[in-house]
Amino acid sequence: MFRTGLKILFLTPLLFLSLGCSSKKSNEAEKRASSSGSFRNVPGDFYFVGMTDNGAGIYKFQSKDKRASRFWSTKNEQVIELSNSPDRKHAFFLTAAGFGKQGVFTFVNDVKLYKININSSKAIFVQKIGNGIQVFTAWDTGNTFKVIFNSFDKTVATFNNQETLIFSEFGRKLVDNTKTYDITKEGYPKPPISTNQFTSLKGKRLLAIKDSSKYLIYLSKSAGLLPKLITKTDQNLNYAAWTHDGKYLIFSTLDISQENQSLHSANPSTSKLYVYSLFEKRITKAWNGAGVKNFFIKGSFLIFDDGFDGSSAIHIFNYRTGKTAYIIRVKGGCGLRNIPSVPNYGS
Repeated sequence: MFRTGLKILFLTPLLFLSLGCSSKKSNEAEKRASSSGSFRNVPGDFYFVGMTDNGAGIYKFQSKDKRASRFWSTKNEQVIELSNSPDRKHAFFLTAAGFGKQGVFTFVNDVKLYKININSSKAIFVQKIGNGIQVFTAWDTGNTFKVIFNSFDKTVATFNNQETLIFSEFGRKLVDNTKTYDITKEGYPKPPISTNQFTSLKGKRLLAIKDSSKYLIYLSKSAGLLPKLITKTDQNLNYAAWTHDGKYLIFSTLDISQENQSLHSANPSTSKLYVYSLFEKRITKAWNGAGVKNFFIKGSFLIFDDGFDGSSAIHIFNYRTGKTAYIIRVKGGCGLRNIPSVPNYGS
């Protein structure tokens, strides 16, 4: 599996989370988790973000019971990001007491980091991060987890402090460095650019080439052979993964830019998700519409989120049979990393 690098939580333009509170009883959201299709061979347990009566919290999908139940939530903290390691054996999540936008700048207050102990199914507090304007997360090589936190300097208004914290997969802090930028001279600090080339272990490579207003997505099997055109799209390639047997390629595209004319329409088109069979040499399944379509692969299943705000849901799809095994719906919305909402660019 190959990731696109840093996941941006608060960056203009940004994807705001929908964290309105529910007035229902504490178990109401859990009852809203629903299913469709066959229950057979549903993949193992996993965690996701969903609304509770306290706001955004963590849920756990339990394959044995075929149900989603609340795992963690608290009254004064909202979950803003859940991040699993590439092997999905470790997970961290970030919370904040408040976030939003003031003028041209975003803000995020009282950020805290927690770790989920997968074996004991417990949430463990790791560290308080603080108040700032942006936060980024990424998994580095060696299963280390990185948090990059930007905040304005308290003494010089044009200075920005960028703190980089690196943790082991078990939550032990390994690095804590701070670099100061003068925005007027060096510009605003940006996260590192991803070097992901969407290449499989067997050398197959996914390419996206822009031609006028369209992106042409090709699959190159090996050096010296002409690449095969898979599809044309008006969205940029976002994330790709190969199944463990190398027989399927799954990839997503995304456009949440200000130029996307459908963004604030009744039916926004912001992301697409494709299942491509290397044996059949064709796209066997595709989804279009609202949301980001974060996804991961587990066994014969593709697990992905879809939609914005209260309509967001998590789908469990068997890419071999072409059938949906389960759909998780939580009142107020749910997603694999957060609860996505339509980007708000402000004035």
